Amino acid sequence: MTNSAVTDKETFKSDADLNELTPPRWLSGTALLTLSLAVIPFGYLLVRATSNGFSAVLDVVFRTRTVETFFNTLFLALFVGLLALVLGTVSAWIIQRTDIYFPRYFLVLATLPLAIPSYVLTYTWIALIPSFSGFFAAVLILTLTTTPYVTLAALAVLRRIDNNQEESARALGFSTAAVARKIIWPQARPTILASLLLVVLYVFSDFGAVSLLRVDTFTRVIHTMYKASFDRTAAAVIAIALVLLAVLIIWLERKLRGRQVSSRTGLGTAKQVPVIKIGQYKWAAMLFLGLLAVGSIGVPIWTLLTRFFANDVVIDSASLVSSTLATLVASFSGAVVAMSLALPLGVLLARYQSKISRVSEFSILLTHALPGVVIGLALVAIGSKIPVLYQSLPLLAFSYAVLFLAKAVGSIRTSVARVPKVLDDVSRSLGLTNLETLKRITLPLAAPGVLTGFLLVLLTAMKELPATLMLRPTGYETLATEIWAATNISRYSEAAPYALVLIVIAAIPTYLLSRPDRAGSADTQENMSL
Repeated sequence: MTNSAVTDKETFKSDADLNELTPPRWLSGTALLTLSLAVIPFGYLLVRATSNGFSAVLDVVFRTRTVETFFNTLFLALFVGLLALVLGTVSAWIIQRTDIYFPRYFLVLATLPLAIPSYVLTYTWIALIPSFSGFFAAVLILTLTTTPYVTLAALAVLRRIDNNQEESARALGFSTAAVARKIIWPQARPTILASLLLVVLYVFSDFGAVSLLRVDTFTRVIHTMYKASFDRTAAAVIAIALVLLAVLIIWLERKLRGRQVSSRTGLGTAKQVPVIKIGQYKWAAMLFLGLLAVGSIGVPIWTLLTRFFANDVVIDSASLVSSTLATLVASFSGAVVAMSLALPLGVLLARYQSKISRVSEFSILLTHALPGVVIGLALVAIGSKIPVLYQSLPLLAFSYAVLFLAKAVGSIRTSVARVPKVLDDVSRSLGLTNLETLKRITLPLAAPGVLTGFLLVLLTAMKELPATLMLRPTGYETLATEIWAATNISRYSEAAPYALVLIVIAAIPTYLLSRPDRAGSADTQENMSL
């Protein structure tokens, strides 16, 4: 058995090849400009948090409420992460490895919860069960919301594994458990842990669900401080604490992830693993997947269609149309800005290894740890000092770009890395400059992956709530803000039309990103999970 190792930094090239390359000045300069823009919110928070001295920072950090909030946030992330890990991995194994009926339909059902924001899922459960609230209610909602990230990541890994490896291991006397531990897990670990990281960061950043369920996490406390206090220094201190906690979790995940191993036996196409006949357990497996779908999709759709519209809800058509258009305009603008800022960074990380690349990786990690409420807090303060930007659509689009920069960079980096570097070398040998090679060779070949990143940012921006609440222009209402305005005062019937429209339009990019008939769907699903 011959093995080849592929790390995150090497696709169609080796580390030695990367180290020999120096990025062009125009690329380095553009990347540094992008990074300087992206870290502005964090820089502001750092200055604001320390404006009253280090002793004031310690006073806020060691308050009883701050400590309680820290443990609430950490334990919520821990519970949700473990449950999502188990449920997502089991779901992926059932869909990919067993002989259940209609596996493609179950894949769609496992993916569609990505189109339903956590705050929409929460208020439909509250409408169904009025007493639904508290810590464990938040665990349930956030688990149902985030499980698809793990499911898609696990599916991507299971589809890539070559059955020849498992057959060879069994021929050598390995048990099923040993095969799983020594063959499957080393290949699955980096991707599964990356999806688990995404789940934890989602919990850290969630605002709508925990607010409706009255669970004090960092995001809810920051938003409360922002609204209730003229002096927002304490809010900035809490925001920095949340960012540092997220950075610590990201660092820990990278240490645990290790090197990504992709093993193949022989040449040619990987041999697909045959499905396992599970006999009498088939219906139990389908029931398991069905219950997840009922909790994450069935409850919100059923509640919206029956409980609300049965009460003869009067729909404000003009408001519904205008908020839908506002959502599309804002999210599309944010996606365009995000992909524009991410392009030089993605190319730099995919093609070059240098000090600038290492600085870029750290800075992107930093932006990845910034929740929407933190971005909103920083940009509100910055925008208030620049009247032309304050409460403007460009500032809102920029906030989306900073929030989702890591997603955009990840998709571009992966797509560019999959373009054989030898094509770049041939292009330059024919007299094309680096920039011409990028425009005429690299980007056209990487275009499908770049489009995937655009759709992913578009989808996420549609559902973003706290940054939109803080930064939208006066009178500029999106579907998310209309839903929040109604649900925050328990007027669920008025929120129903906006919630349904948001689910419908968000379902379109969700399906395009994960449809089972898509060529190369395993890679697409892995990009979504990361």
